[in-house]
Amino acid sequence: MTIAIVGSSNIDFSARVAELPKPGQTVAATGYTTGPGGKGCNQAIAVARLGQKPVFISKIGNDLLGRSLMDTLKAEGFDTSQLIQAPDAQTGTALISIDHTGENMITVAGGANMTMTRADIRDKQMLLENCTYLLVQLECPVVAVAYAMKYAHDVGATIILDPAPVPDRVVLRDLMALTDIVTPNSSECFAMTGIQPDSLETANQAAAKLREMGARIAVIKMGSKGAFYCDGDQSGIIEPFDVSAIDTVAAGDCFNAGLAVALHDGQALPDAVRFACATGALATTRHGAADAAPTLDQVMSLIEAAH
Repeated sequence: MTIAIVGSSNIDFSARVAELPKPGQTVAATGYTTGPGGKGCNQAIAVARLGQKPVFISKIGNDLLGRSLMDTLKAEGFDTSQLIQAPDAQTGTALISIDHTGENMITVAGGANMTMTRADIRDKQMLLENCTYLLVQLECPVVAVAYAMKYAHDVGATIILDPAPVPDRVVLRDLMALTDIVTPNSSECFAMTGIQPDSLETANQAAAKLREMGARIAVIKMGSKGAFYCDGDQSGIIEPFDVSAIDTVAAGDCFNAGLAVALHDGQALPDAVRFACATGALATTRHGAADAAPTLDQVMSLIEAAH
């Protein structure tokens, strides 16, 4: 039983600023860091730190940044032979500005991520057909992501879709038909359903719409309002954990990793969403994207302290 992740890998360049710049404005940073990022890489490293050994399928460039990323993943215990190298494309990069409240603004240059093809995924078919959970996001070409979802769907794996960035409605319809669990944040949920999930009532309405679109389970990440879940038989809001947030870049990705690990370990949906909330909350207490992912012991300590 394994958790597989198909998605993007970047090197992030993160600058901390007092206020996010407005159009045409230049602001001074108080410092910057570099580290691994991309929604796929963030989720994969978070899964690994939570005690699972994931299969991570991603595409990087044969360049300095790609070699740095490969070294980082090796240090985290990954089998880097699962990565795909693009000989003629740069490794993806993200330029991130983070203000004093932890809010962020991100510009992504997809690079090698955007060259992922059906053929690349076909070469990894056996890995996908041996997974029990598949985590996907949409920072790679949708045709490749959909192909990965189909392989996993055909063998009965549970597919968790982070619908970011939200695609057009035709593409979204096809993806949702292969999705078991969809996990939008509030803005993504609004883009998908036209409903702003800012209360128990509106979250319930939005979740019903998401389930009508094809997902078996809807989990809506509502930031400071917690997370709403609905599978048709049960629904509810998990209250947020009280932490001092300094950087929200990887919160959603760590949430999804936590959700997959908890469900994989046999936790019931409400408990799994609580575990996911704790994982995402801890990610906001440290700088960086993938580097912000917490360990299993840290997540369990936060959950126990909140009881």
